[in-house]
Parts: sequence; structure tokens; C-alpha cells
Amino acid sequence: MQGVKCKTSYSNKMKIIKASNSEIIDIVKLNSFVQKIHCDAHSDVFKPIGNESDVEEFFKKILKKESNHLFVAYQNDAAVGYAWAEVNARPEFALKYARRKIYIHQIAVHPEHRKQSIGKALFKEIEKLANLEEIDHLELDSWAFNTDAHIFFQRLGFETFNIKMWKKSIKNT
Repeated sequence: MQGVKCKTSYSNKMKIIKASNSEIIDIVKLNSFVQKIHCDAHSDVFKPIGNESDVEEFFKKILKKESNHLFVAYQNDAAVGYAWAEVNARPEFALKYARRKIYIHQIAVHPEHRKQSIGKALFKEIEKLANLEEIDHLELDSWAFNTDAHIFFQRLGFETFNIKMWKKSIKNT
């Protein structure tokens, strides 16, 4: 189904398309808003915006993997949001059961188009994918500073189940 344009109608003349290479430029532009937020908070981790050709190549590689799914939201023919989800399977081992999940790597909505149910519509597409794949588990992570995203995810029914921590400076003490 990779590259097939699947249309879903929502209010405000919105449609969601399963991305192919022709939507990469729109994804790169939308990614820049989120990348800036992350870079402003952690410039030691995230690269600054401006390397569009590298980001374009990155998303082209993402699309080549069958397990990856990119969805782009359009409103009045303008790209207003995107989501990147990946179908993952973990085999059973001595400590854990086998599990299939959809991991949501990224979701972004243009700042001028937030609070218009675009993010919710993108999640509905991911849920449709989960149903097609017979997966009942969605997972994502979010940076601690991104409290607006946390509120949005909680409103969609996500709950905290794991906490990551780091110690950035390891020097002789």
C-alpha cells in the first residue's frame, strides 16, 4: 500500500494522504516547525533547521521501509500536518512476551493550524492502520519540555507507562 494515495474526508476540506516521495517536500517543511522547538530546547541533541536536503533524503529512506507509514494532512490543498508511524514486532524472550505495536515517531501540525482536529485526524489514520495490521497497541515518546504535546496525547487516551532519564555530564568528581 506504500505510495497509494488514500483519501479520508474530514471537516474544513481536510484530507489525509498516505505519503509517497511526492509529499516529502511538504513533510520537510512541516518538520521544520517541530525541529526548531526541539533544537531550541536541546541544541546539544537536535540539529538546527536549514539542512532541508538532508532531511528530504532521510524521509525518502524512511518511506523505503515497508514498516514505515507517513501520513500528510492537507487543508484546502495546503499541507498542515504529518505523522510518521512504524509497525514494530518484538519476539518473545525469557523476560517478555512477543508484542506487535505501532510506534509513532513523529506527529506535527503547523502552528497556524493547531486546535482544528488535524492531529486527531492523523491519529485516526494511525488507528486505521493498527486495525488493518491487527495491532491493538500504539506507543510514542515525548520530550519532557513538550507539555502541550503531553496534554494532547493524554486527551487522545495515552498514558505514561515508562520514564526515561539521563545524566548529561559524566566527569571525574
